[in-house]
Amino acid sequence: MTVFTDAAPGALLTLSGTEPGFDRLHGVPAAALGEESDRLLALGHLTDRTVLAVTSAYHRRVLGELIVPTSELADLLSFGTRRTHIQAVRAGTDDDCGWSVDDAAPDAPTAQPATFIAIEWLEREDMAIPSRCPACTRTSRSTRFARRPDHTGWSHHHRCRHCTHQWLPPVTELRPQPAFPQTRPATHDLETSSCTRSA
Repeated sequence: MTVFTDAAPGALLTLSGTEPGFDRLHGVPAAALGEESDRLLALGHLTDRTVLAVTSAYHRRVLGELIVPTSELADLLSFGTRRTHIQAVRAGTDDDCGWSVDDAAPDAPTAQPATFIAIEWLEREDMAIPSRCPACTRTSRSTRFARRPDHTGWSHHHRCRHCTHQWLPPVTELRPQPAFPQTRPATHDLETSSCTRSA
């Protein structure tokens, strides 16, 4: 078994999850693939529940986003998840990533089980400071950068995860700061080499 650190450029290797680009999500080594990070590669054949946990953890911990429970999330397990076997290849020194993967036959010498998760179409929203929904009074911590029907342009706004009501975050008031006691400026007496305060 050849590991990443011992493999020459172009050599086959076995991924352990400690290579550059991998994060450990719910104990599963996973890495984002593609220029747009539109797929996740997880080592091993994951159960449906683990696919959802890894996908959620990647968005929360790596991207700082929450997945919106829509039909795309329901389709993730049926159409967006592919369990296969891969062979990893050590990339050259000029490549951005140190390794790449290709599909492989299960009985190939360095084949290992892996799960590809297509996350490109999932609807996401930013995590934010919890705020109370004006419509249903439940607490929500999601924001979305989008156009609102009653506003021009794009802006960040809260979206209640319970009733889907949208509202703008509160504007922080600019209040004058309380006056701090002013300290007297320090002067340096060169003749006595001591620091004194002027009266």
